[in-house]
Amino acid sequence: MVLDTEDWQAPSAPGLHLAFRPVHDVITSRVFAYEAVLRGPDGEEGDEILAQIPAERHAELDRRVAAGAVTKAMEMGLGTTTARLLIPIHSPSVAPADAALAAATLAGQRTGLIPERMIFGIHGFADVPGQQLADLVDGHTRAGALTAFLGLGHDPIGFSPCVRYRPAMVRLDPDLVNGIDASWSRRLMLEELAPRLREHGIRVIADGVAHEGVLRRLRSFGIFHLQGELVAPPMPGMLPPTRIERPAAAA
Repeated sequence: MVLDTEDWQAPSAPGLHLAFRPVHDVITSRVFAYEAVLRGPDGEEGDEILAQIPAERHAELDRRVAAGAVTKAMEMGLGTTTARLLIPIHSPSVAPADAALAAATLAGQRTGLIPERMIFGIHGFADVPGQQLADLVDGHTRAGALTAFLGLGHDPIGFSPCVRYRPAMVRLDPDLVNGIDASWSRRLMLEELAPRLREHGIRVIADGVAHEGVLRRLRSFGIFHLQGELVAPPMPGMLPPTRIERPAAAA
């Protein structure tokens, strides 16, 4: 267990835990990073979990997740790979900008994971005050870590903070990625969005990749970092290998 049962409101709940899923790089056919995914006792994620935990404990939850992600990933062999660790920050507005970074760095000092191999993924970035986003990106950069904005979707409002605050990477929402091989409107949006992000030096991760038709479309848009069922689902207790083999990646 990464988090104690006291972090869960229901006394009978077995508690929160972390699962891990890979970010696949189709150019190198390797895992670029492993993302730590917070899960509830019944498979809940993200906002569902936060809704069941008192608001005053959200900041502490992010700190504990950051430390737990580093500790568990290293226990499972991250240090023997070249992959980075993607650490989620679910409540970026309710704690000092360096809170998760400090917790992860301390855990890294104990386990041997340096900040240069950490990526901090900001959930709900479009709703975070601008100064807070600026402080997060700047703090991570000064420490040697990277920042990712997670969940860029159909809403064009989310594009502005990406360009203004320049995270190292942006992850596309699964709702935007799903079905692009059959959706003309989604293809048009990605054909415009992907090069605009690259122009600003921002790497694009596509989430929700379910089959090779989507993979091929993404490659044609210059998007080479993927997550989803085709790659591997989140799994507790291990760093799952990518399901994409080299011949498929080169298709």
